[in-house]
Amino acid sequence: MNGQRAVRITDVAREAGVSTATVSRVLNGLGSVDPELAARVRRAAEVTRYVPNPNGRALRRQRADVWAAIVSDVQNPFFTSLVTAVEHVAVRSGISVMLCNTDEQLDRERSYLTTAVAQRMAGVVVSVTSEATSDLSALLAAQVPTVVVDRRVHDFTGDTILLDNVEAGRLATEHLLELGHRDIMCLAGPSGVSTTEDRLQGVRQALTGAGLTLDPARMVRTDLKIDDAEAAVRAALADPRNHPDAIFAMNGPLTTGAYRGVQASGLRMPDEISLVGVDDDRWTQMVSPAVTLVAQPVEEMGTRAAERLVALAADPASEPVHLLLPPHLLVRGTTSAA
Repeated sequence: MNGQRAVRITDVAREAGVSTATVSRVLNGLGSVDPELAARVRRAAEVTRYVPNPNGRALRRQRADVWAAIVSDVQNPFFTSLVTAVEHVAVRSGISVMLCNTDEQLDRERSYLTTAVAQRMAGVVVSVTSEATSDLSALLAAQVPTVVVDRRVHDFTGDTILLDNVEAGRLATEHLLELGHRDIMCLAGPSGVSTTEDRLQGVRQALTGAGLTLDPARMVRTDLKIDDAEAAVRAALADPRNHPDAIFAMNGPLTTGAYRGVQASGLRMPDEISLVGVDDDRWTQMVSPAVTLVAQPVEEMGTRAAERLVALAADPASEPVHLLLPPHLLVRGTTSAA
């Protein structure tokens, strides 16, 4: 193994049959690891003749034991759950987490990224404001371990952990089509956000498969805020002779706003209109009817992102990981046959 290249932490993990995060915790004395696993890791390190990079360790010792979790909307329960999952891994590794809320504002995002570099943070988990204009090059230049979650960045080649958003849009739309709905309103966020654009791509794929197209009049974009979504749905349902028979709300806050908008209209779900949302927030099961939705594995996304930061700290030269996590359709009470 060591005749071809330097042995990496990934080689030790493969030999021991554990994650790179576990190897890092054992070899760096961070957190608690089952003694049997720890012994297995040390044996694997001996077998593979793993030698830690002293220059890399010296550089890491200069970094603050803090990760930045930069998210676009801290009021969105999706991001709350994401950061909670990141923090669980961080605490086990002796790391603190600084929460940074950009509120979908590019200048605030730039400020937080600058701070992460200036304070030599040990890592960054970031959900960017814009696929096209967000710029993570300063993090890469400063060799700050970085994992992008939730939304793509146009020129970022490092670790990414995303939802298969095309599949999410397709699942929601095919469910409505199978129930006989044909006049479907798509409630989406602003353009330039990869999650929105990918979910719309899935919508169009499902409609095309059914011999249909997306009516531009039923394509409604709003800010990613509950009140704006509610207002948009109220307006769409105001004319009793020309309202959609189903709504697909493309993220958590839009789902909340859409539900409130339908309630305010006086239409009954699912008898008079169906609704499919995104994100399995707690409230979606507490209301009646409970919300049919596409759930994304947010805890897994946060955990995987944090584990990659631990692994990158131990082996900065490891190959980037690109994960696409599958969504799941949860059929509940807001959808029925047209």
